Amino acid sequence: MSLAANAPRPARSARGRYGRFMTALLRGTLRLDVFINKVYPTDYNPLYYTGGLANLFLFILVLSGIFLFFYYEASLGGAFASVRYITEGVPYGGIVRGIHRYAADGFIVAVLLHLFRNWFTDRYLFSRDNPWISGMFLLVFGGFVGFTGYQLVWDERAGVITGLFLGMLRGIPLVGAALARVFLGGEGIGDSTLVRVLFLHVAPASALYVMLWWHYLRVRHPKIWPPAAWVLFCLGLVVLLAGVIPATSGPAATPGAESTSFPVDVFFLLPFWLLNWFPAVLVVGLLTIIAVLGFAIPYAGSRERPEAMDVRHAGVAQVIDGNCTGCELCYYDCPYNAIVMVPSPTPGLSRAAANRTMLAVVLESRCVECGICIGACPFEALELPRFLERDVKQLVTEAVRA
Repeated sequence: MSLAANAPRPARSARGRYGRFMTALLRGTLRLDVFINKVYPTDYNPLYYTGGLANLFLFILVLSGIFLFFYYEASLGGAFASVRYITEGVPYGGIVRGIHRYAADGFIVAVLLHLFRNWFTDRYLFSRDNPWISGMFLLVFGGFVGFTGYQLVWDERAGVITGLFLGMLRGIPLVGAALARVFLGGEGIGDSTLVRVLFLHVAPASALYVMLWWHYLRVRHPKIWPPAAWVLFCLGLVVLLAGVIPATSGPAATPGAESTSFPVDVFFLLPFWLLNWFPAVLVVGLLTIIAVLGFAIPYAGSRERPEAMDVRHAGVAQVIDGNCTGCELCYYDCPYNAIVMVPSPTPGLSRAAANRTMLAVVLESRCVECGICIGACPFEALELPRFLERDVKQLVTEAVRA
């Protein structure tokens, strides 16, 4: 018996397990796409418009929030009463409040679907790290805005989660006590606290549009709006939910009062539910770790080794100078603004390129190696260096013979 037969098998690396897991998720995502495309025309597949749906729900949130802002009073004595007046005294105020509430859930659901879909399909690698990082900021800020929205109602649940939030702040080492004092605006909860909560609700919500600009900055053709059919469906859905399951408040908050239970919104209040089993410092640490891991995904490496990436990662696109005619087709088709047109210093070598005035140049820092420019160019003036046309033909031939 050889020694090799008795040698221990190498342990499966974490990278290998991660790769197999992510590949399974990729295949599942593609199967789901195929199934949905059998139900809807391809142009109406909602999974292709998760970013646009998030933008739609954010637009609904802004319009309904402006309406609510006109009637809201940020004070201990007036906050709860103003929300009750909006709900019961303002014409259609209860409907608008419900629309605001359900559009917030819709926004988070759309953002999460967008995040997971892009993660499962590797749409975060290379220069696509900018959209990923800005998207993580959108998710974090959106979650915080939703939490402060529940505080503004200033009912019993708002009072409880405010107390729990203060406990989480104080659990942060070194700076926790100072952060809690800044949040309170004094020694205890008072009118200044509600003013700060209102600011922490409105200011980050406004910053979401700055982050959206960052999110779209490097994408030439972003799908910022879903098809009209999905716009009407989402509007109808939030209005229907607002009418059938109205947004309601509990009893008015009493600062310092304790409560053993309160309704939990899984999208915005889940960390406070975890406090039933874990100390505040541990929950803060867990949230921090999840956020850091989310931001680190583009830099943690891909699911495969570079030599196994094949067509999906086949090298930065290169311009074949002699064939480029300066037609700008690749420039307009590149989704990531990775191609620019510059004045051509010399004429091209081919007959079609002999009289060109412009030349395509690939910005390596932006190229995601997707190959779209190859298909856009009718003059064979672009190539992926690690996946050339002859290699494609060879693979096709081998597949046919097999």
